[in-house]
Amino acid sequence: MKIKNFIIGGCLFSASFFVACQQPTETESQASSPVPAEQEPVKKELDVNEPSELALLMRDMYDRNRELKTQIKDGEIPESFPEDWLNIHTATSNETLNETFEALAEQYLNNMEAITKAETKEEGIKAYNNMISTCASCHTIYCQGPLAKIKKLKIKDFQAES
Repeated sequence: MKIKNFIIGGCLFSASFFVACQQPTETESQASSPVPAEQEPVKKELDVNEPSELALLMRDMYDRNRELKTQIKDGEIPESFPEDWLNIHTATSNETLNETFEALAEQYLNNMEAITKAETKEEGIKAYNNMISTCASCHTIYCQGPLAKIKKLKIKDFQAES
C-alpha cells in the first residue's frame, strides 16, 4: 500500500510540476492585456500524434504474446513466429535507438526462435520467459511506460531446472 501511495503521490507531484512550469501561450499572455471586443479568442486544435510504426508493432507483439503465453502454458509450442516481428529493427527512425536497442531487438528475436525450437513445455516456458525478460530490459532503458504490462506477461510459478 505504501508503494501505491508513493507512486500516486509522485505522479501528482510530477503533474503539478509540469503544469506549473509551462510557458504561457500567446492566447494566455493576451488574456491579461485588454482585448478589443470585436476579436474572439483563437481556439487551438489538439495535436494528437499518430503512434509510430514501432509502437504499433510492439502493441501487436504484446497482444500476440498474451496469446502465446496461454498456448505455451497449455503445452502448445509454435512452429514459427510472425515474420513482421523482424521489422523491429527498421520500424523506427528514432535516432535515440542505438546499438543497445539493436542488440536487445536481436536478442528478442533469438528468444522467440528458441521458443519455436523448444521440445518440451518447460523449454518453451523458459524461452518465453527469457523473451519477456528481454522486452523488460529494453523498456527499462527506452520506454518505461509499458513495463508493468510486460512483466505481467511472464509465466509465473515456473522453476527452470538449472
